Amino acid sequence: MLMLASLLLAVVAPVPSSPLAGLHGLVGSWSCTYHAGATDFAYRTTYTYDRDGHILRQTASWTGGGDEEYVAYDALHRRWTATVLDDGGNATVMRAPGSDPNHIAYHSVYPDASMAVTFDRLSATQYALHATVRSGGKTITSVDTCKKTTAGM
Repeated sequence: MLMLASLLLAVVAPVPSSPLAGLHGLVGSWSCTYHAGATDFAYRTTYTYDRDGHILRQTASWTGGGDEEYVAYDALHRRWTATVLDDGGNATVMRAPGSDPNHIAYHSVYPDASMAVTFDRLSATQYALHATVRSGGKTITSVDTCKKTTAGM
């Protein structure tokens, strides 16, 4: 009887939604600014869901370049994975522990561990990325600020 009751509870109990669903507010177009030292530039980015909602896809473009990022959530290991493919043919894989869709602190795992990027949702229409990259013996820190755009902009 106890086994039957637990089986019924398993069938009736709602399946918790993936933390990836918590990023649904990102879907749409965004206007962003990258700032690192004396370097500033604007870019546009768009988010959509792929693979029946199991992957969040970001496509970014700026004068002279762009990249695509795919974000997934691994419920078994309770971690985020982001894969970035850039116009230069490079790939970067980053991981972040936890399940909070409003604060995700990534560290690169491929091709090396030289990057740390933190996503922070500031409001329904704003987010920021804080990054640290070690390259050529130097550490570069940057901040991207993004604001959601309305249709027709």
